[in-house]
Amino acid sequence: MTGMGLTAMRIHSYEEFQTWLAKEVEVRDELESLIGVELGLDEQSLDTLEAFLLRRYSTPDDALRLDQRGVLDAVARHIGLVMLLNINGTKWDINLDNDNAVYYRLPVIRFADGSTDCPLTLATASLDRRTGDYIRTVVENNEELYNTATDE
Repeated sequence: MTGMGLTAMRIHSYEEFQTWLAKEVEVRDELESLIGVELGLDEQSLDTLEAFLLRRYSTPDDALRLDQRGVLDAVARHIGLVMLLNINGTKWDINLDNDNAVYYRLPVIRFADGSTDCPLTLATASLDRRTGDYIRTVVENNEELYNTATDE
């Protein structure tokens, strides 16, 4: 997964963020090749992704090693894409202004109400919880919250 481009987890400029966004298809193809299956774009693909993470890493620290950051970045991109496609009013965003913000320089999904969630932290949290459905459950809970709120 060294060909994924990003080895650092944090982005330093809006230009770098746009480049990161533009590489989505290339990175997704590499991730699917590594996993050995084509990931769908629905919530069930998140269980496949989480199973891959749980097989590959014993702890979040294992996934955060420098030589694994490309894999974790690709996983976070897939989680974010599923969120974008299944939760109303979402978009990719990044905070490069407030260095005290919890997700400073990390790509996040911004919801219609302005709140954010970080796909990268969902991936690492799944390695800590080790349930096999943590990521999907969080995404489905957000779907219920935001899709219901906008349907009213």
